[in-house]
Amino acid sequence: MSNSFTRILFLLIMFLSPLVSQGQDVYDSAYIRRVQDTVDRYIRRHPELRYPKSGTKKFSVIPVYGAMYSPEQKLMAMGGFMGSFRTSGDTLVPLSQVGAIASVSTNLHIAGALAGSVFSGNGGFLFTWSAKFNNSPGRFWGLGYENAASGKDPGSMTERRLRIRTDYLYRHSGSFMAGVMLGYNFYKVAELSAPELLEGQPLAADYLYAGLRLDVDTRDDMFSPTEGLYINLEQGFWFPTVMDSWFSKTSFIADFYFSGWEGAVFAVDMTGEFNSAAAPWMFWPEVGGDERMRGYYLGKYRERNFIAAQLELRQKIYKWHGIALWGGAGNVFGSSKEFRIKNTLPTYGAGYRFSFYSLVFRLDFAFGNNGQWAVLAGFNHSF
Repeated sequence: MSNSFTRILFLLIMFLSPLVSQGQDVYDSAYIRRVQDTVDRYIRRHPELRYPKSGTKKFSVIPVYGAMYSPEQKLMAMGGFMGSFRTSGDTLVPLSQVGAIASVSTNLHIAGALAGSVFSGNGGFLFTWSAKFNNSPGRFWGLGYENAASGKDPGSMTERRLRIRTDYLYRHSGSFMAGVMLGYNFYKVAELSAPELLEGQPLAADYLYAGLRLDVDTRDDMFSPTEGLYINLEQGFWFPTVMDSWFSKTSFIADFYFSGWEGAVFAVDMTGEFNSAAAPWMFWPEVGGDERMRGYYLGKYRERNFIAAQLELRQKIYKWHGIALWGGAGNVFGSSKEFRIKNTLPTYGAGYRFSFYSLVFRLDFAFGNNGQWAVLAGFNHSF
């Protein structure tokens, strides 16, 4: 199948998939990250882009563009590019990449991202960078589990974020990387209909941060794994630009994959994020979205600490068609003393999978507690 036809089908799916995303309390502020992941998958799955033939241009570019509609963001248009280039004549060294993407909707949801990665000549070191900005109107229930679970009507809030991050990693082998990360985060509440929901907390903050990162990756395939594991550990220290108090953030992801009967893959995901007591509310983890705790409005539950786990069965049915079934749970809590089993939030659901050139389109029907539900359409497995 020609590249042009593949790209047309890819863009057609990207245009149509959000039309089914009409679920209750669905607001995907991770849209930019998902699009980046989709483009990255496209590049990795086309050998002519990853390993250009001798004599071809050193820098290859793929345009990215499309449109979508959702009840929250209304009509949205997006566009950008993804480029790849080599830093070595050795084709075993992965391609370095750079890309940019921007989107705007009729309700002024605006987002943009610039990201890239460069491997050293021998592939032993990796330098990555990213800069992301978004202006996101949405709903706000307040801080902590109790406010989100109270059943009260939410207020409206518009958030503005700027996130800059660089990582410098030593690639010991194909499965192990370790290094340092540096970054800057800015957050501001631009509009808030009910200021009392913040309980006197600040409306803006900006922090510099530094930390350590460790990755272990033995997956047989980065995007559609059937065996192996992926572990990510990060320890960061955050310092305000105007001296007040610093805080620390510890996070982990542990994903495991193993094959079952014919056409079946079991995927297990465990994650956690833990902030010290001085962490301001705008940097707390948010429950929901289309990766973990599906079925919840992203940001409805905000608290200082978060843990979650899920098990997903991915079953191939016929040729490109498959289904997924999952169940899991998560918990948000202010401190270890405030952890309550009764506050555990369930997530479960089922979905359809269509695999095309290793690009996975998914349509999920997700459910949470107290009648919360969502219909989520997107690309790639949730983890």
